[in-house]
Parts: sequence; structure tokens; C-alpha cells
Amino acid sequence: MNLQLTISQLRKIFELEDSTQDDTLLVNEVVYDTRTLVQGDGKMFFALQGKYRNGASFIEEAYRKGVRVFVVQEMPYKAHLDAVYLIVSKPLDALMKLAKWHRLHFEIPTIAIIGTHGKTTIKEWLGSLLKLKYRLVKSPKSYNSKLGVALSILELHSSAEIGVFELSISLPDEGKVFNEMLAPTHVIVGHIGDKHNENFSDKNGKKTEYFNFIKGCTSVFQLHSKIDDFWSGNKGVIKLSSSDFQSSLAALGFIDQLKEENAIMALGVASYFDVSIPDDIQFPDVAMRLETFDGIHDSLVINDTYSLDKESLEVALQYQSTLAKSKKRVLLLPKEMIIPKDEITAILKRYAPLSCHFSDELTLEEASLNNAVVLVKGNAGSSMNNIAHLLKLKQHRTQINVNLSALRKNIHALKDLLPEHTKTLVMVKANAYGTGMKRTAVFIEELGVDYLGVAYTDEGVQLRNYGVKCPILVMSPGADDFHDCIEHDLEPAIFSLTLLDDLVRTLILKNRMSFPIHLKIDSGMNRLGIKPSEVPSFIDILHSQPELHLKGVYSHFAESDNQLDPSFTKHQLDIFLGACEMLSKHISYPYTKHMANSAAIINQPKAALDMVRMGLVVYGVANDLIAKKALEPVIEWRSEITQIKHLSKGDTVGYNRAFIAKKETTIAIVPVGYADGFRRSLGKGKGTVFIGGKSCKTVGNVCMDMVMVDVTGLKLQEGDTVEIIGENQSILDFSAQLNTIPYEVLTALSLRVHRNYVVT
Repeated sequence: MNLQLTISQLRKIFELEDSTQDDTLLVNEVVYDTRTLVQGDGKMFFALQGKYRNGASFIEEAYRKGVRVFVVQEMPYKAHLDAVYLIVSKPLDALMKLAKWHRLHFEIPTIAIIGTHGKTTIKEWLGSLLKLKYRLVKSPKSYNSKLGVALSILELHSSAEIGVFELSISLPDEGKVFNEMLAPTHVIVGHIGDKHNENFSDKNGKKTEYFNFIKGCTSVFQLHSKIDDFWSGNKGVIKLSSSDFQSSLAALGFIDQLKEENAIMALGVASYFDVSIPDDIQFPDVAMRLETFDGIHDSLVINDTYSLDKESLEVALQYQSTLAKSKKRVLLLPKEMIIPKDEITAILKRYAPLSCHFSDELTLEEASLNNAVVLVKGNAGSSMNNIAHLLKLKQHRTQINVNLSALRKNIHALKDLLPEHTKTLVMVKANAYGTGMKRTAVFIEELGVDYLGVAYTDEGVQLRNYGVKCPILVMSPGADDFHDCIEHDLEPAIFSLTLLDDLVRTLILKNRMSFPIHLKIDSGMNRLGIKPSEVPSFIDILHSQPELHLKGVYSHFAESDNQLDPSFTKHQLDIFLGACEMLSKHISYPYTKHMANSAAIINQPKAALDMVRMGLVVYGVANDLIAKKALEPVIEWRSEITQIKHLSKGDTVGYNRAFIAKKETTIAIVPVGYADGFRRSLGKGKGTVFIGGKSCKTVGNVCMDMVMVDVTGLKLQEGDTVEIIGENQSILDFSAQLNTIPYEVLTALSLRVHRNYVVT
């Protein structure tokens, strides 16, 4: 964005009283997240007040990085004389006013996409067509909230010819708010499901908000027959049909109905704007953006070779800055670029220091890659994708794909179930449930959760070494761990009076006062925790030791997933609340009460209290049918065929000759074994993998590093993908074969199995 606004202009936009402040400061860009801020010259920081994070806490960090203009709700305690503080009632509303003001300067078609799902896909597919004819601005990724739409509008520039924006209308009066800010000329009505229905008074409330949004627009594009009657009164409705795009749909070859309907939307609107649809049309794969994996020479590689335009480059560079923190950053771009070189130079300047290389071949020296975060950009099908994979560290052919976007969706879905005041703690113990603690924990922190939880102190220390700054609860500290807890700002759980005494001794030695602790109450599970009868003794120690500060009190449910008989769960909650009541009578300051785990969030809403602890459900695993529909799997476990063998009758397979062929049989050898987490008990036909969508049972014993499976009758070749956990076989299915629970499967995944990370 290139705003070039003076302080006086900003005051008028924000409807503030005029001031004699110096107008030499020019604002050309807005920021709200200091984690993506490299240098602050010319930037204006909005201290947004959110449900899970207070932007005012990051004002000082923004100042240190060079920001001198701040939009704040109140004057900060530490104000700088060389900075300008614009005090508004709500910083987000001020940002929306700025976006509205900016939008008024562009007389171009603006296409808004509304609905409950499919908006991002329609936007990306439509964008890929429109940019064949127009200079396009579109909202990045899934920027569809009030904040996201405002930021997207601010990306409009003087050479833009058309804009495409997605919006999420989920609350009453949002339709009008979005309409005033964006002033759309055209609207695409996508798929309308039941999401957010609970926020409206009746079943037509959401559609009424959609009506409020489309007021004043030229055309409304829609597809679904179920909303025909509702929209029939609008003269501008343009109904799109598959019959108009049969050849294009045939070329795309979609089997999935939802994808086909999204494609019809994109094709129809593009045709309306006189875009010639290519005969060999292909849409970008929205799901494969920002794939992250370990690279050679201790590097981290971001493969974003799905599209290359100014917008996607900015998004990828922001993501790279977030991951890199203090590490050096390297950017690889193709020689031939659609983006003008002067625009690239301007973008790169904002992300300096950055080493940029233009080449269609891998020519980097080893030294430039050492401990670097390398971003590879290019268009789909370009040679840059090959370069990205040349940089990939050659790992075990059995790999785990971690879908961070699914993780994000799951967290947001769970937050939607909580009362507004309830905080969130996400458990990342046991290597973040097998997903890889470093990448997963850093990503989760960026989502604005209030806490991360670990089992042991060394896990908390690892998180701090990874750059995690949010509060961390250590649930099973030992007496020898308290030095590390103090040094690394970790909040230990106290589950015995003996452990409390050990902590006090360490705090006295360290001369540390008001150190935060969480008291664990044993409410009937009979694991760690003090009994309610011991609470008075705890209170006495707390009052006598200024070294201690009670930050939280918590307990564990034993069977919150038992919906048939929740009596013991309610009994535990009563015990816990009784202990909290006892504490509150003697403690004058507030503390955080938390008891609800993953299952309780879904099944016991009264147990939400002040904070919940999200565990397995965050990673997309739940037994509850309703939860299953709302969650997306985070993990895929895949391998490949290393060899195919044809057996004659009587041939044997593997150690102990545990399999004897009764007829001509074809087997495939797969490089996954019990050292990877594919347990030996899955041998002899008890375990299943999927190859080419077909179920294949194990033969013989599972070895340490490989397993053999029966592929008789299948047309396969070496190198074909083998699915262990994925689309055809869920983790619930796989754990059932092992006669265990998903927790054990996830946490038993070996560290030698390489993790790939995908963000969409």
C-alpha cells in the first residue's frame, strides 16, 4: 500500500479534533502485528483490542522497530516525545474508516464474495482468470473479517482495474458495515450453510444481512436453487448454470460437486467481465500454498510456487519474516517476471535485509543457505518448484504432512464454542502430539492463544529457545526444574505441598518475588494434585510467602467424553469449584480457573470457566460426531513403494517366514516399520494401508524399517504413494487396528519421520 497521508489528513479521516502537530511525518502503510514488522519507517501501528490479544502491549516493540505514528485507545504509560498518538474509541473502527476513505478514490469494479464456505476457492480461481485481462487486486489468503477486508481494501492502488474481496458476514449489522466500507459493485453469493446461524434471531437473519450488504451493487451472481426464492426480488440477480460452461468443466475434470459449483461461479463472473476462457483451463491448487520443509545445510525452505504476483509475494515474504525471526532470509525468484522490476525493488526494500536471487537454476553457494529461511517463488508448473525440491533435505521416504491451516480452523471452531471471556490454552506436549513442536507451537502462538501447555520443563525451555513468548504452563515440573522455570519465565503447576516448599526455597535463593504458579486440585482422578482438605495449608503458605503469586487453579476430568453418564464429571466439577470457593475467601486478587479439556469443551459447556485446555481436538481428532464434522484432520502419514515382488505358491516372506503364499501373490515393500511408529502388532494381515485408493493388508511380520503388503491384482509401480493415515484411513481407523487410542498413535510417531508443513 502507498497511502502518503499526513497527520492532519489522518485526523480528518478518524474524525478527531485538529491539532498543531508536525505534518512532516508521512504514513504510507499500516501495521497491526509487530511479528511481521521488519522496519517501521513510514508505518502506522494500530493497537487493536482483540478477544485474545491487546495490541497496546506491543506499542513499545513497534516503537523500537521504527514506528512513530500510533492509533491507540488511550495514551500509553510510556509515551515518546517524537511519536504521534492518535487516540480513538476503537482502533479497528478507525482502520475501517481509513479503508472506507481509501475505497472512495477508486472508480473500478469491486467484486465481493459472500457465503459460509468456498469463498477463498472462488476468489483464487476467479482471480486466476481475471488477471488474464485486468490488473487485479484481491484479498490475500482468507482475509474476510472486518480487519482482513479493511487491510485488503488498502491494497488498492492507482493502476488497479478490478478488485476481488471475500467477506465473512457472521453477525447482525455486519452486512451494512461491510457495504459502507467496501461499496461493492458486484456480489457473488457462494454456498450458504448453517455456519453462524446461532448468531441470528431466525433462519432468515443471515440472509437479511446479505441483503443489507448487496444494496447498491450492480449485479448479484448466484447458483443455488435453495436460495432462488429469497433472491428473486432483486432485479440484478444473474443465475449461473453448468450448461453454460460444459467444455471448461470437462477440461477441469472435477469429480467433487462443490469444486464444480465453485468453478461455475468463477467461470461465470469471468465471462461477465469479457475474459476469454482458455481451452486448456487449469485452476491453481489452493491447498498447496506455502509448503514448508527442512532444507539442505540446516535451512528451512518455503515452497510457494503456486502463483507469482505482487500480492502473493507480499504474503509469502510476511510469512517468511515470521518464521525467520532473527535468521537470515533468502528469496529465490525466476529470471522472467510479470511484476515490474521497480515494484519488486520497492517490495524487497520493505523486507530488508533480504538476499534475493533471480535464476531458473539452483546456483546458490552453500554458505548462503546455512541456517537460512529460503523462500522459493514462482508460477505453477515453473522450474522454481523443481528448485524448491532440490533444496529439500533428503529424508526418510516415510513422511508426515502437517496441515497448519486445518490446525488454525480447528482452534477457531473450538473458540466459537466458548463464552467470550474464556481464555484458551493449547497443549503442545509430546512433540505437539506428533506434529513437531517447533513449527506447530510457533504457528499456534501466532493465532493469538493465551497459553501453551507442556508436560515437562525441558519442553517449555525448548519453546522459549524457539522464540515463543506467550505464557507457558508446565504441568509436571520436578524440584530440580525450578531454576529453569524461573530463568525461562515458565509457570509451573504445583501438585503437592512438598513441591511447593521446594519452589519457595529456590525463589528465596533467586531473590524472586510474586512468581506465578498454578495449583493442581485432585478432584477425584487420583493422579497429581492436592486434595481439597489440603487447600487451607496451601493458603497459609501462600500468605506467608511473598515469593508466590497464584496465577491459576486447575484440575483434570477423568471421563468428560462420557455423554451417557456425566454424573462423575459433574461431581468432579463440584469438588473443584468448592476448592476454588475456599481459595477465593482468603485470596483478594483474581486467578484463572481452568478444568475443561478437549472433550469437556464440546460436552460440558458449563466447565469452560476462565480458561480451557485444548488438546487432541486441535489436531483434528474427536469421537463426537458433531465435533468430527467441525474439525479437519491435521496429519497425513504417507510413504512409498520401494520394491514390488511376485511370489509363487509356497514362497515365504520376512522374518520367521511368518507368511507363506498359498497362491501367486504380489507384494509391495514399504519403508515404514515399528521404529517409525508402525507397530509390530500390525503384521500378519492385522494392519492396513491404502495404495491408489485400494486397501492393502500387511503380510508377514512388521520389521524395524519396513513392512510388506499384499497388492495382488493392482497395477502399481515403485515410487507410488502409500497412505497410512489420510483420506481413506483416519487416525481413528488406524488406532482401532492397534486396539489403542489416537493419543498413543500420534505421540509414538518417530522423530526420524520427516514432517512437512502446509499453510493455505
